[in-house]
Amino acid sequence: MAEIKAVIFDLDGTLYDKSHLHIRIILNQMLRGKLFMLKREREVRAKLKGKYFGTEDAFYDNFFSHIGKKNARKWYFDCYMPQMARVLRKHYSLAPWVKEYIMRMREKGVKIIVFSDYGFVKEKLDAIGFDCLWADYLFDAPSLGGLKPCREAFMNVCEKIGIEPQHCLMIGDRDDTDGDGARSAGMQFVKVENANKPEGQDIVSDI
Repeated sequence: MAEIKAVIFDLDGTLYDKSHLHIRIILNQMLRGKLFMLKREREVRAKLKGKYFGTEDAFYDNFFSHIGKKNARKWYFDCYMPQMARVLRKHYSLAPWVKEYIMRMREKGVKIIVFSDYGFVKEKLDAIGFDCLWADYLFDAPSLGGLKPCREAFMNVCEKIGIEPQHCLMIGDRDDTDGDGARSAGMQFVKVENANKPEGQDIVSDI
C-alpha cells in the first residue's frame, strides 16, 4: 500500500447513512408536483454516468438538454438541490466515526477532500454537521467535467490537490462509482458498507 497523502471522501452514503433519503425526496417532490422532473433527472444521471464533458458548463448543458424541460435548470438549482439540503438537515447527521478519523489524518499531515457526485457540497455538509474547515478541498463531479466513475474527473481532483493518484485513498459507499473511478485513476479505495458503523473495515485505523 503506497503512502497515503490525501483521503478523498464521497458524501452521500459515506459521511452519513442515507437510508430512506430517496423516499423522502420523492415524497417532497410529489407534494410540489415535480415527480416527473425528478424521474427524468434520475434517468439522465444514469445515462451520463461516467461520461466526460470537459467543463462544468458543457456537463450541465448536456444534463439539462437531456432532461428536456424548459425550466429544468431553475428547478434543479432553486428547488431540488436546496430541498435536498433541507431534508438532510432535518433527518440526517454525520456518521460517528468521521470526525475522529479526519482529526487523526490531519495530525499526520494528510489532506482531506470531499468529492460528491452532486453539487451543493458545502450546503449539504453543513446540513449533516460536517465542519467544512476540516476539509482542504471540496469538489463536485459536474465542476470536474463528468459524473463518477469518470476517470478524468478523478484525475482532475489529483491535479487540483497536487498529489499523485497512487498516494490518494478514496472512501465511498458505491463500488460502481467511487470504486471504479478511483481504481481507473490509480487510487486506492475502501468501501463503506454502513456509514454509521463501518464494522470489520480498516477505515478508522491508522494509515
